[in-house]
Amino acid sequence: MTATAGTSSRATPPETGSGVLAGKRLGFLLHLDSDADPATSYRQAIELFRFAEEAGYDSGWVIQRHFRQGNEHVSSPLVLLAAIAQHTSRIRLGTGVLVLPLEDPLKVAEDAATLDVLAGGRLELGIGSGPFPGAWEAFGRDLDERPALWETSVSRLHEVLEGAPLNGLGERLHPPGAGVRGRLWQAISSAPDVAFAQARTAGAAGDGLQLSRATDWNRHQSPDAQAALVDAYRQALPAGVAPRVLVSRAVYPDASRAQALSRLVDGARRWQSWFGALGRDEAARVSPEEYLVRDHTRFGEAEAIAEGLAHDAGVVAATELLVSFPPASPSIREHRRLLEATAHDLAPLLGWRPASGDEKEDA
Repeated sequence: MTATAGTSSRATPPETGSGVLAGKRLGFLLHLDSDADPATSYRQAIELFRFAEEAGYDSGWVIQRHFRQGNEHVSSPLVLLAAIAQHTSRIRLGTGVLVLPLEDPLKVAEDAATLDVLAGGRLELGIGSGPFPGAWEAFGRDLDERPALWETSVSRLHEVLEGAPLNGLGERLHPPGAGVRGRLWQAISSAPDVAFAQARTAGAAGDGLQLSRATDWNRHQSPDAQAALVDAYRQALPAGVAPRVLVSRAVYPDASRAQALSRLVDGARRWQSWFGALGRDEAARVSPEEYLVRDHTRFGEAEAIAEGLAHDAGVVAATELLVSFPPASPSIREHRRLLEATAHDLAPLLGWRPASGDEKEDA
């Protein structure tokens, strides 16, 4: 049973024996998609990161959504993480992901390097090409040019972070970006015609690989398909470069499956309505429970969730598991309960151990 939020000392639950997370990192992805106002949402983000750090999480990640697309509040993730950095000391701070082709890579490098200094070398810079066409229109970018813009943006970001001269005066990035360069991650497409090439490209660059949730609604993102992408990525890594693979999974640990479902129904219906508006009737017309099952949201008792994750090929292949709690929009109190239940009741069943309060990761 999960203790009251805020409990600092707990007995360590037994492992399932799979050890799939032994020696790996545990992170959480924060969705700020409630109906709270922006100021309240940002204060809650700081509180949740502080709570997650106390619970032993290795990393916390925020997404980027312009114009409240997806009902999210975070259009400037690096600004939000800078605020969070001032209230935390150990937990690593990630973007999952920053939409790089809509930005100036040089300005991203400047902001990221500055944030990394403020955070004491804790930034994990995840970049991607973004899922919302409306953002591309608003920023005056041609969606048909996304592949080319992505490639040129990533190449430019690499060279800036690596300290290449930026003008005829020989001026270079300041603060230097070498630390951020070593903690750069690429989120790749799930489309089979480009996914393997992108995975190999990320590996050849020595970047980390970010993979989103595998659901039936995205048939290209099955756990087995993700494991194959990880294999292609690992084969492309330069000699001596350790793999960094992040996979995202939705979990909702609770006292029982029925209780978890009762908390998730409203959120499931909300997400189904979004699918319906996009013309995705196959997701909109099923029951909330069937939607959640086909969404691969694992909900209910920690032991049952752990059993499923232990046999998830994507999780097995990863070096870090990123948990999120969709499709609900939990209250701050419920969000804290979910963070604690995952860190203390679920992840240890898979061999993960929380970082001690004074443990530091190398920058």
